[in-house]
Amino acid sequence: MYTYSIPGFAEPVSSISHLLSAGLFAVLGVLLLRRGQGSMTRLVVLAVFVVSCVFLLSMSGVYHLLAPGGAGHTVLQRLDHAGIFVLIAGSFTPVHGILFTGWGRWGVLLLIWTLATTGITLKVIFFDSIPEWLGLTLYLSLGWIGLASGITLWRRYGGALVRPLVFSGLSYTVGGVLEFLRMPILIPGVIGPHELLHISVLAGIGFHFRFLFGMLNRTAPRGA
Repeated sequence: MYTYSIPGFAEPVSSISHLLSAGLFAVLGVLLLRRGQGSMTRLVVLAVFVVSCVFLLSMSGVYHLLAPGGAGHTVLQRLDHAGIFVLIAGSFTPVHGILFTGWGRWGVLLLIWTLATTGITLKVIFFDSIPEWLGLTLYLSLGWIGLASGITLWRRYGGALVRPLVFSGLSYTVGGVLEFLRMPILIPGVIGPHELLHISVLAGIGFHFRFLFGMLNRTAPRGA
């Protein structure tokens, strides 16, 4: 779908929405870290999530700001896609780093970050060779590994706490599917499936923040 540009922004909705949201979630991240004080482990794993959010949104915002064709656009395109893996792994980090112990904490995080690093490597090196459907499958498969974690947390803490986490996963999934199907086009040249993907990513991050704030209200600080 052709996208109307404005001076300085090749894809205005995609770029502006993610650049502004990078600032917003950075501020919310500071509040989240303040709420997590009392344990170095909590602060570190929460910081990993906040940095992963700001990294993805910043890379995405700048990438969609640039017109295609230049070296900067090519580099940022790869960083944008790599940032998706960073965000997925970063989203797992505070959940397992705070709510789980033993293998359920560090074993799962080691697995997730290993898979994410592998995905980043494949995406960066073989970017032009990986079909879109395979890239989407990699993202969603890595993200939905968290289903088992969600079921465990639902049983342990109840639906009121875990529901935002479910909505977060669904938001990312719906956005990815709409992007793959190339539909719908709400405003031709302005808002289509790619812009809806960007909005769904923001919704997914927002729901995850909501879950983390609720999680911190329910759990006492624990040491490293």
